[in-house]
Amino acid sequence: MRMLLRRAELCCSLRTTNAGIAGGSARLMYLRSEELFADLRLSPMLSDADLARMVQDFYATVLDRENQLRLLGRLSTNEEGRQARLRHWIDVAEDARSDLACSNFGSADFTAAWAIKKSGLTGKLNDHEVRQVQQAMLRGGVDLAQALKARYEGDFSYTPTDQLLRMELARAIEAPVVIRTEPATAENRPAAVDAPLFTEAAENFRKAQIRHGNWELQTAAQARKSYQLFAEMAGDRPLSEYVRDEAVRIKNLLRDLPADYGKAAKYRGLVATDIATMTSDLQVARLSPRTAQRHINALSTLWESAIEAGHAQTNIFAGFKFASAKRAHEQRAMWTEDQLNALFSSPVWSGCKSELRRSKPGAMVIRDERYWLPLIAVFSGLRQEEICQLTVNDVRTEQGIWVFDINATAGEKRLKNANAVRLVPIHSQLISLGLLEYVEEQRAAGEDRVFPRLQGGGADSRLGHNFSKWFTRYRKDVKLYEAELDFHSFRHSATTFMQWSNVPEPVIDRLTGHATHGETARYTKSFQIEQLQEGIEGIRPKLTLEGLPRSQP
Repeated sequence: MRMLLRRAELCCSLRTTNAGIAGGSARLMYLRSEELFADLRLSPMLSDADLARMVQDFYATVLDRENQLRLLGRLSTNEEGRQARLRHWIDVAEDARSDLACSNFGSADFTAAWAIKKSGLTGKLNDHEVRQVQQAMLRGGVDLAQALKARYEGDFSYTPTDQLLRMELARAIEAPVVIRTEPATAENRPAAVDAPLFTEAAENFRKAQIRHGNWELQTAAQARKSYQLFAEMAGDRPLSEYVRDEAVRIKNLLRDLPADYGKAAKYRGLVATDIATMTSDLQVARLSPRTAQRHINALSTLWESAIEAGHAQTNIFAGFKFASAKRAHEQRAMWTEDQLNALFSSPVWSGCKSELRRSKPGAMVIRDERYWLPLIAVFSGLRQEEICQLTVNDVRTEQGIWVFDINATAGEKRLKNANAVRLVPIHSQLISLGLLEYVEEQRAAGEDRVFPRLQGGGADSRLGHNFSKWFTRYRKDVKLYEAELDFHSFRHSATTFMQWSNVPEPVIDRLTGHATHGETARYTKSFQIEQLQEGIEGIRPKLTLEGLPRSQP
């Protein structure tokens, strides 16, 4: 009521000194005031001007931010990409029109919540008023999509048609886009005068890291995102002009960002600072400390390189502390025995409809990579990519014991680190299930790799990339999907099963390719193959695998 009346109280004289008359007048005044309040409650709290301000603010913000991304080079594309984005905004406009026509106001709940919060009205609007805002945002959303579509047609002068956006909008859309460039402190500005701007320096450094073999493509892609985030927040200047306060701000921003800020469709077109503000009061998963630290490390290495080149004097990202990284077994769930039994009783292992319908029950058991990879992971603790890149020559005997020879000696193999080079005895359960016969079939067919159908994918062309996507879809199809339970969780299960069998930790570390710390580390490189075999046989989960095909005697 205060917001509607713009007053905290209403005062009126009863115009009498007679107590009896005053009492009657007061009762009448009370009834009239109740009628007034009832009428006000039926009236909209938000005027057209209020709604127009919200919609105009959102419209101008998104267009300005989109243009900033263009100026930073983040929206550069080829003709195919332009056509794809053009079609996207056509679809967005159609969806908004359809939602308006069907009064599906809930589709604008996210943008409406942003507008309500920015207007200082969070918790102050009733359901009817919230729907007013949602409807207004949908109306503005149609024009916004049309404006963005026009930009991909080379037209930056689109004029909105909705009345809410035509109210005094010219000033908002004609204002120039300015990337903030705050002055540096004297102690942080070096004497160099030809230093490149941040975006140029970052891209040159990133390409050099790839060229010199210091970074894989995936690492370089992650670093590009780190640099884009910083440029969005702090602007594009020579590195010497940034100060510690800006490094602190990006660290705080990373802590506040939702974990899915770069993927969720509802955040599309928004910059990170706006996303963090819009979600500050929401219960959503945030970026992990590990991910935030990775972003900061990418920036810190860039600054160290700039110091060497004489383009900066101080690493403004040095010395940041992050929450202690959790150990692997705390970060990720393990497959329990019950979950493993459920998985290995599903159609891939019990019988599927056909090669293309693996999640449907049937009579076919196709013993390819989809069949073998999870089994090998459970009974070896190998990493996914280590399994995917096995060659037929990597499955061999060592002193009469069958082993997986994990190495990086052939072709495009990649290992995580030096500790990953190792021999891992092949579990008797895998031999019983016919893995050796399968490998010999591949050798006889002239294949180099154990799983020849796997093709590289993703930024680093990893052989497990497409399998990971399929495995996620499969688990969803057979109702076994859990967000924290994935292929890497097999590795955790293998480690846990060995611990349950009292396998010594140094042996487990050696089998799983982990570094052993402390004095014991001096002796772990010389384990006998028999000791390693005994350790791997410590993986003894209570699984029902009797229905799986067996090795021929």
